[in-house]
Amino acid sequence: FMKTKKLQSILRGYFKSRSIIILITIAYTFIILFLLINRFLQYEVFYYDHGYTESAIYQASKFQMPLWDREGKAYAFVDHFYLSVLLLYSPFFWLFDSYLTSIIIFSILMGITPLIGYEIGVALKLKKFIIYSLLFAFMFFIGFQNTIIFFVKDVSSSVPFLMLLFLAFITRKRLLYFLLVFFTLGFRENLAIAIFSLGIYIFIFEKDWRKEGLYTALIGFFYALIVAKIIVPYFIFKSFGRHGSYMFQPDFGSSLTYFITAFFDTAQKRETIFVSFLNFGFLPLIHPLGWIMALQDFVQRFVLQGATPLRTGLNVYYSATLSVLFFVSSLLSFQKLQNKLGEKTKYIVAIFIVLTVIFLHRFVYHGPFGLIYNPDFLNITKNMTFMDEFVNEIPRSGKIMVQNNLAVRFTHDDYYILSSEDYFQKIRPDVIALDYRPGQNINNYWPMTEGKMKNLAYFIKNDSDYKLIFEEEYRYIFVKN
Repeated sequence: FMKTKKLQSILRGYFKSRSIIILITIAYTFIILFLLINRFLQYEVFYYDHGYTESAIYQASKFQMPLWDREGKAYAFVDHFYLSVLLLYSPFFWLFDSYLTSIIIFSILMGITPLIGYEIGVALKLKKFIIYSLLFAFMFFIGFQNTIIFFVKDVSSSVPFLMLLFLAFITRKRLLYFLLVFFTLGFRENLAIAIFSLGIYIFIFEKDWRKEGLYTALIGFFYALIVAKIIVPYFIFKSFGRHGSYMFQPDFGSSLTYFITAFFDTAQKRETIFVSFLNFGFLPLIHPLGWIMALQDFVQRFVLQGATPLRTGLNVYYSATLSVLFFVSSLLSFQKLQNKLGEKTKYIVAIFIVLTVIFLHRFVYHGPFGLIYNPDFLNITKNMTFMDEFVNEIPRSGKIMVQNNLAVRFTHDDYYILSSEDYFQKIRPDVIALDYRPGQNINNYWPMTEGKMKNLAYFIKNDSDYKLIFEEEYRYIFVKN
């Protein structure tokens, strides 16, 4: 009884001392939930990338080896090795068997991340207005907003745990730190480079933790080696019957000139670097953790992994870990500067950061969080009931072939992605649904096109093996006779 009373007292004290950040956390979680659930109801979620992650989680919750549709059914780990994602989300499907389960848990995880960030600021003994200004920069960084809007992804799900990892490091919780090192690595193999770089930083700059830094670097190095050279190639061979290596394996054969120029050789790369630093008031440049972690992030995205516009920009989810790294390094930079800057200067920096973030979000990039104050956003949800009726008409027995935006409603079934007429012929599904209404998001069709789907509908109509059970100008459902 006494222990219970003491625990209650501690919790009351914690909530009282953290009332503002807890309210911010609740509001931020609500924003994310509101945004993502409505996007789901609007059929703006895609098999690539959310669907195949959610499908793997669901299968793991049933104690099945996760498979996803790639040249037929293949092991989910032929692309990325994300064991921690399965361990994190799967138990929730034992309680709530819904397509929204992982989305809700993901929203809560993203929503509580600022609370963890606040604790890092408190541990560093920073002024509260500084902590709040940098939290604002983190929460509304366009790279992080776009991370969230892509729903459940392996690297995105690592964000709160990477933040916890830094909290454990700063507070010198050795056991918790190493547990989080291993768990964070399990979200995606290229996080091993971030962990390795963190270990190098600790070894060089944190003399009281030099041994821990060495262990961290070695863990990151050997994890990357094992996954890239053994685990992923094994699943490639088991899936496709051929030997292969990890698809983003770095190419070190290029010249030194290439490695240098590859950081700045496109306008998009220059924009990503500049805006990322600008969003945090260029503070990450002041602390060695900032430029070490920035270097490893940009090297991966711009140089080593086959740079593409999707990978090098701020418009997808590739800034997920960078958001955390820049936030933490900005806090450390302020800690380094706080005795050198006057109180007025600190306020000027904090206000500059907040105004910059607002300007970037509202006027430059029109961040996705802006949807929550768009009056038409909820109307779109209300007007999508006709799609629910269409999906309810699709039988769920046998092999089901559907397109990119419909597939997220069938990831608990034997689903196949509508990708080409040849693939349709290869699979010969028991059910196939087509929706090529004009004016849709082109991602709904990917990797098909509106024209190809129209031709496929005409082809199946003349296929004696199939019977039409639903027809509405641009929407069709066929079943095998």
